[in-house]
Amino acid sequence: MKRNPALKALSIDHHHGLVLAHKAKKAAAQELSGNELQAVWAQLQEHADAVLAAHFEIEESYLAPALSACGDTHLDQLVDRLYKEHASLRSLLSPNGNRSTANLQTLGELLEQHIRFEERELFEAAQTALDEDTLQAIATACDARHNG
Repeated sequence: MKRNPALKALSIDHHHGLVLAHKAKKAAAQELSGNELQAVWAQLQEHADAVLAAHFEIEESYLAPALSACGDTHLDQLVDRLYKEHASLRSLLSPNGNRSTANLQTLGELLEQHIRFEERELFEAAQTALDEDTLQAIATACDARHNG
């Protein structure tokens, strides 16, 4: 699927997220414990702090409001799902959360499903529904994140 250049930086984040989702699921399947398990959680937390926080902020500050402003029920449903899944991912990645093998599996599965949803549904809808100025504002926010 061809991605609008304005959304490419977010798609690149998704690629890295999929790698980590796979790593989380693999670690959970190996039933790592102790230091090994916590090392995987630490890597996920580092990614969340370095990438996911800003990624979610851009989607929630630029993409979601622009889609909601279109007044389309289907787009509203996509935005609702975006917010719900972001909240679930934040909860799983909370430093005070339960860093168990089961939660690692859940996180890996949810992260993968969420990224697939955004790439296959949300971004496809955004490319169709949003005007170039709005898409460019998203690209500018991504550039500022990488250059700031």
